[in-house]
Amino acid sequence: MDVADAGVWAERLRFDRARAARNQPPELAAITATVEARSRDVGARALILSGSTARARRTRVSDLDYHVIGGRPEIGHPTEDIDLYCDDAETFMAKLRSGDDLVHWSVWYGCLLFDDGVVQSAATYVAGHDGWPDASRKLRQAQSALSFTEQIVDSGDRGAALEQVRGILSLTARWLLLAHNVFPLSRDELSDQVLDLGCFDLAAALHRSIHSEPELDELATGVRLVKHLTSLSAARARRARLPSLTSTAD
Repeated sequence: MDVADAGVWAERLRFDRARAARNQPPELAAITATVEARSRDVGARALILSGSTARARRTRVSDLDYHVIGGRPEIGHPTEDIDLYCDDAETFMAKLRSGDDLVHWSVWYGCLLFDDGVVQSAATYVAGHDGWPDASRKLRQAQSALSFTEQIVDSGDRGAALEQVRGILSLTARWLLLAHNVFPLSRDELSDQVLDLGCFDLAAALHRSIHSEPELDELATGVRLVKHLTSLSAARARRARLPSLTSTAD
């Protein structure tokens, strides 16, 4: 597919709008319509519906995720939880070149609702440079969140601990997948993806953090699993003096 071709890109826009309509019940579609109208009002250059909604994999913990290129719209106080990521065009491209996986995800897997050409330019750049997100960014994010996650689990606040552990398990899964040349999809798809890598413990822990209500001792086990996986990577990196790839098979 030649993403630089105007006809090809116009077809992508048509397909994505149809996909967004299919994947949203009326109440979510109404919120998306409001976000789109307000994004256009502030002169945004592109709007992408992203995350689990774009993949038709919403769960009980899903937000509505949007990526706006350009001005930040005022969206008021909708009933749904919304994550609104905003970048100006220059920052968007800089993040893409530096291997930001969120930007790559938006370009290739998001539902593009409108685009003045900035996302098309990003897709053309990635296609021409064989671009790939930087796995080490997700590893660093997981490692940096470990201490705080342990504190939350130790506090005994199970709701907050579950949210934090779910986040750190997701970061770890995304790191392992990128490191093994597998693009991470929506959160609900990650457990199946890491299972295909043979990471059985991580797959099970992540799936339960999304679809169940684990007790604190199980959440603490999840934290120890992340610590084990990321420490293995650090040890290998020290020995090799290079970024390392690892799996739970070690």
